[in-house]
Amino acid sequence: MAPAHSAARTEREKKLRALLSFATSLTDRFNSSTRDTALVEDLQVHIRGLPFPSSSAISAKQDELDRIGTELWNLSTRLRRDDTEPNSKNKDATKRMNTMLCLLRVFAFMLLDMADSQANKGRERKTCVRLMRVALKAARVCVENNELSNATKVLERAAGYEDALSKGKEPIGEKNEEANIEQRLRVEYFAVRTALAWRQDRMDMAEHMFSKSRQLNCRLFPSTAETLADLFYEMGEGLLRKQSYELAVRWLQRAYDVLGEQELELLSSEASELRQSTMQSLISAYMKLKTEESQRKAWAMMSILDIDYSEKMSVSLLKLELLSSATHFDAGKYCTILLRMIHSVVMNETIFKTIMHHIHKLNAHSKVSACKILDDLIRLRLFREENQSWIEKALTTRLWVETTSQYPGNGPESLQELFDSIVMKTKNTLSPPATHAAQTLLWKRVEVAFGQEQYAVAEAWCNICLHQLFEKAGELNKAKIARRVILCALSRQDYAAARGVFSKMSDVGRNEPITRYLMYKAALHDGDAEFSTQCLEVVSKQSSNDATLLYACVLEAQSAGEKRQAIFALEKVLEKYEYSAPAGIHLPALLRCTARLLSSEIVREGSVRRTCAQAKAIRRRPAIASQQLFTPSEFEWFSKNSYNLCLKYCTEMQPSHLVRLLTICIEFITLLKEQNGYDGKASLPLREVFCHFLAACALTTLARAEDNIQKFLQHYLNARKHCQDFRRLTAEDIKLDNFGDSARADLIAKHFQIVKLELEALLKLENWEALDELFEECWRYKNPAHYETLADLVLVIHSSVVKANADVKYQAKLLSVIQKIINLTWHQSNNDISKLSRWVRCLFRLALGFDETISLRCLDQASQVAAARQGVSLADVLASIPSTLPPSSSPSKSADFGVKGSDPYPAFELEYLATTSFNHAVDYYLANDVARCKAWAEKAFAVAQWADDRGQLRGLLMKKYSDLSWDA
Repeated sequence: MAPAHSAARTEREKKLRALLSFATSLTDRFNSSTRDTALVEDLQVHIRGLPFPSSSAISAKQDELDRIGTELWNLSTRLRRDDTEPNSKNKDATKRMNTMLCLLRVFAFMLLDMADSQANKGRERKTCVRLMRVALKAARVCVENNELSNATKVLERAAGYEDALSKGKEPIGEKNEEANIEQRLRVEYFAVRTALAWRQDRMDMAEHMFSKSRQLNCRLFPSTAETLADLFYEMGEGLLRKQSYELAVRWLQRAYDVLGEQELELLSSEASELRQSTMQSLISAYMKLKTEESQRKAWAMMSILDIDYSEKMSVSLLKLELLSSATHFDAGKYCTILLRMIHSVVMNETIFKTIMHHIHKLNAHSKVSACKILDDLIRLRLFREENQSWIEKALTTRLWVETTSQYPGNGPESLQELFDSIVMKTKNTLSPPATHAAQTLLWKRVEVAFGQEQYAVAEAWCNICLHQLFEKAGELNKAKIARRVILCALSRQDYAAARGVFSKMSDVGRNEPITRYLMYKAALHDGDAEFSTQCLEVVSKQSSNDATLLYACVLEAQSAGEKRQAIFALEKVLEKYEYSAPAGIHLPALLRCTARLLSSEIVREGSVRRTCAQAKAIRRRPAIASQQLFTPSEFEWFSKNSYNLCLKYCTEMQPSHLVRLLTICIEFITLLKEQNGYDGKASLPLREVFCHFLAACALTTLARAEDNIQKFLQHYLNARKHCQDFRRLTAEDIKLDNFGDSARADLIAKHFQIVKLELEALLKLENWEALDELFEECWRYKNPAHYETLADLVLVIHSSVVKANADVKYQAKLLSVIQKIINLTWHQSNNDISKLSRWVRCLFRLALGFDETISLRCLDQASQVAAARQGVSLADVLASIPSTLPPSSSPSKSADFGVKGSDPYPAFELEYLATTSFNHAVDYYLANDVARCKAWAEKAFAVAQWADDRGQLRGLLMKKYSDLSWDA
């Protein structure tokens, strides 16, 4: 057995050495600047292993254990004192430090307890007092930090000391100080056990421990009484928070009784606050019980509290709460307490919010009293505090109470006085947020009065809203309120008053659409047409896409019998909806009404600009067939009326307006053609052709007068499109055989005019590629009467082509067109020789530098025409040409064999052709081109022989030709 006993002893000594080593290191670990994360866990491990069983090893280390325990206890006291000073630690760090100090005290006590367990019996009583004190302090700290297991462990060790102290032989009295101390420690021991039981939710144990302390039946020292009262108060407060009201009353009453047993002057300064807090919590607990007996006790306690602490705000607040919980609310007493608080308290944000909270409670029982106390708060206290935020909050609450009140009072008058006093005392207006809140509340009163048709009352509330206190309300809000005043005036048929309010509004408010609508009503009923028109213009201009106000204006004008204003308003409606209409409005009917009214305006005023705009809605094609509002008859009506307007006023309209109206008419016809089941299409193509014709003419007129290049080109592009549509329709849909002679001639003339207009457009657009197709259209209907202007136009186009340095093929084409005009004109029996000769000359001149073959052909043609005019056949003309050149003398004129016509070829034209040709021959002579020289000279002689000058020109040319020298 000896080895086993030796091993156990060795193990105990090893544990003791480890314990002492750990305890010795704690001072350095706690004082270290670095954070020791393992310290809490290490302390808990060693505390769980204590105390060690008694042994000789422990007895040998008794003094060392006592010394180290004392040092660690002093360390914990010093660190706890230092930790209470303000520092930058966060909550987690503070909580961790408190836990470490709590464990350190427990560990220190356990070391002292181990040392004492080995002491001699002669030291036991003195040591018990010492260790009881240490144990109670350590246990209290554990209870405070919720270390209940360690507190239990400490108190279990302290139970031995309490038992030892309870066996004392010495009597307790004033002269036996040590006995009194021992008795006080026993009382405190049971008090701490009571607190531990409460923390452990073992209220039966707490009651048992309290009864044990009362059984000691000793008079408590003031400090002990304060400790017990503070403990019982904390227990009562905790139970009150847990809604255990009966237990809370019991423990709070015990705390109050403990303090009541002491002389107040012997207690510390904190005792008075503890007594006040205890009484307040006790009153609160009584109130929560909600019985007649508890209410009586609460008022009894309140009477005591009010006598001793009447100047305390918390007492006043508790009294207010007690009044609130009463079965019958006493508004007078409640107001008296609040007024006393307003006069006496030191105002800060928290107290202000508290007062406002209780005013809200008062409002639930008496709105009149709430209004009065708020007025007193603002006038008697807040003006003095000069806190604008508080004034605004109190005033907003005052308005809330006023506007939610149902009692009949002089609200606007009392508020007017209050507002005036605020402006006078503060010299400020409300901030924008406060203004918004106040006006929102006041607006509710306006709405209620207006809804009840109490227009004078509503106007009074509106005037309150417009008080200078609300200067920062913003223009929109001010305008809204002013409009409601205008509505009240209109409802009372006081139009002058409405105009007066309108004149005082800002420009922004006056020009809002709804404001102008109201003034439009006033102006209509007041007979002011100019102002009505002005208001309608502003409504139309300032409104968004919603034309509701414009519809309202139409109805107002109709109800007032103002036809002109109704027309104007209808037009604005269509413009606002972009010539569409919302659901529920039959657009075709609306447009027909407007168009009829505007047509009468056209007859009277000669203006078509607004009428042109009416058809925009009809031209839109809905994506869904079911959305189509316009029937074929609707389209037919609009088509015919727009066409008739074009014909009736085409000479009076500006070309741009005529084009718009014609375009609309064409679109109507297109839509009408697309309608299924419509059988009245016979006249539509002809109507459409005429529209295209007039549009092309009008656009050409616009283009000729336009200085802006971009617009100029656009007009010609549009004109060409209409020309193309005209030609397409006449080719596809119109058969000339179905018309009479005059109608057929008119269509042919229009077709030729359209071709010339399109040629002009191509000329201005320099679109030379399209000329070929268009020239083919010139010959569709043979009518030489129109060739003169065509020839002139072709000559102009040729000059532009040359100037633009275009491809030579375009020049050749133009020359061929002129040649064809000459040929067609020549074969007509009633041709104009002067025009024909001029065109020959022009073609000759243009082709001279481009294609001499054409020029030579022109000379032959001129000779033939001149001979024919003199009655000579073509064979005779050819026979008269000499076979050799130069002749010795002029041959006799072949013309002598024919009969001279009444309109001979103009002599100056022949002279020009002959001389120009001869000069050209000379040019070839100088260039040593004999063949071409002879060819041109022969042509010159052939033309000259037909000049009506008895052969002088031909002889002259032949003489000059004979003077030329020729090399062999």
